[in-house]
Amino acid sequence: MITQKRKFLYQPQPTTSVICWSWTVIVLLVGVIIWLEITQFQNITLAFFIAFAGLTWIQIYFRKLLVWSDTIEIRQVLNPFGKQLSLQSISRVQAHRNSIAFNAGGRRYKFLLPANSVIELQELLGQFGKQEDDHAS
Repeated sequence: MITQKRKFLYQPQPTTSVICWSWTVIVLLVGVIIWLEITQFQNITLAFFIAFAGLTWIQIYFRKLLVWSDTIEIRQVLNPFGKQLSLQSISRVQAHRNSIAFNAGGRRYKFLLPANSVIELQELLGQFGKQEDDHAS
């Protein structure tokens, strides 16, 4: 039983993460291109830089894993209210240095997290699910 709500910031699977961040960097590059074409810093360039900063903040802040009592909630950018999974339904927990993967509800989930978050989340999920430790990177 987990007594307090734990929050982990994550990034999605590597392929999804690369695609999302590539589109975000395109906003920055468009701002730089407009700036270089006009040769003076204009309001439109500032708008693109602010949009880039906003998109970056949104992609970091809205991706959360919340773990409490017997539930894990996966919040995403396009689904900020999240998807709730029972910790008892989690199986095959696999932890690598900067990622963790598990099965739940017939689906495979994989997340990129900081190393210390992977260790803590693995301990929390390991209390409920069958674990498979992989320490290879």
